[in-house]
Amino acid sequence: MMGPASEPHNGNPGRPRWERLGWSARSLSLAATLGLAACASPPPPTFDLTAPSSGLSARGGRQLAVTEPVALETLNSQQIIVHDSAGSVSSLSGAQWSDKLPALVQTRLIQTFANAGQLRRVGRPGDGTIAAYQLATELRQFYITAGTGEAVVQIAARIIDASTGQVVSARIFTAKVPVATLTGPAGAAALDAALGIVLKDIVRWA
Repeated sequence: MMGPASEPHNGNPGRPRWERLGWSARSLSLAATLGLAACASPPPPTFDLTAPSSGLSARGGRQLAVTEPVALETLNSQQIIVHDSAGSVSSLSGAQWSDKLPALVQTRLIQTFANAGQLRRVGRPGDGTIAAYQLATELRQFYITAGTGEAVVQIAARIIDASTGQVVSARIFTAKVPVATLTGPAGAAALDAALGIVLKDIVRWA
């Protein structure tokens, strides 16, 4: 009686087949890595926000520390958020911000104050700026409304006396800009334009 068919021995019968065929463990690992890389999808394109550089004015003589805006979890990410007419929240497919939104807005707000050129110094808390006042902000709205086709940005701002911790002044700033199409480039551009309006208003007010 014949037993099960067996592979003919080729060289050292105790060696694994991939070794007998001339493969090395390193070759197998490289092949697996290349296979995974070929299957992985490329990262989505990233979009940035800009700091206005014209049409600015700010009160002189102050030193100001700008804190990172607080935000709900849906806005504390790199996603470009979309609200539909039913109130559902999603993210714009195939697009994202170049950094987490609160950090990005903080950077552009500081740059906008610097572009105004009338403050003695502006920076982040803890970077060496000895500021008499602190600007604390909250991102309340920063998304595209699919139902109306608008980009909406709303930021609540407070000026706080650094020596007493008391709120000197507070205000909410809102801007809306039409969105041409519900795509990454158009959505990001409309949100950037709306933010530019809000940043200018904050700098003039602060």
